[in-house]
Amino acid sequence: MQHKDIKKLIKILKTIDIVRKESVTLKYAGDSAIYIDIKKAYGYPEALVLMCKLMMEKIDGKIDCIASGGYGGLPLAGAMAVKFKLKLALIREKPKSHGRNVWIDGYVPKADEKVWVVDDVFTTGNSLKQIIKTLKSTKAEVVGCSVVVRRGIGKIALPCKHLMTIEDLVINI
Repeated sequence: MQHKDIKKLIKILKTIDIVRKESVTLKYAGDSAIYIDIKKAYGYPEALVLMCKLMMEKIDGKIDCIASGGYGGLPLAGAMAVKFKLKLALIREKPKSHGRNVWIDGYVPKADEKVWVVDDVFTTGNSLKQIIKTLKSTKAEVVGCSVVVRRGIGKIALPCKHLMTIEDLVINI
């Protein structure tokens, strides 16, 4: 049985039309006939606030830091960090060629801290794996991950929770 706030979020996401039936190439999963545009939802405060609340409920235990990377996860992670007064680690796919040439911007977790990784959509798990790999250098403990939508069956070595599946969004559209 779905949580009433999950049902509310699904209704909001359907109303703002985040499910795009169009041919797209996904970053790690090839071509798809459906695109889940969670980034569009970030422009709607009611959706973003509800996502923050529900994502926070997925976190097991106390954490010190939220981490994310990529255009899809960073706005949500930033909003969660502000709302719940957590430190925020911004993970790059690769260091930029100018400036400080670093992999992690914002807060760099310390060895005795617990980190939770956030992203928008899970298909293969490769984006989360890359973030987790980058965080290893900090020696912080990455305790889990959560995503808004799980669309694929990829696996990662940590608990990965989701608010909804792609099927929840495409039913009756």
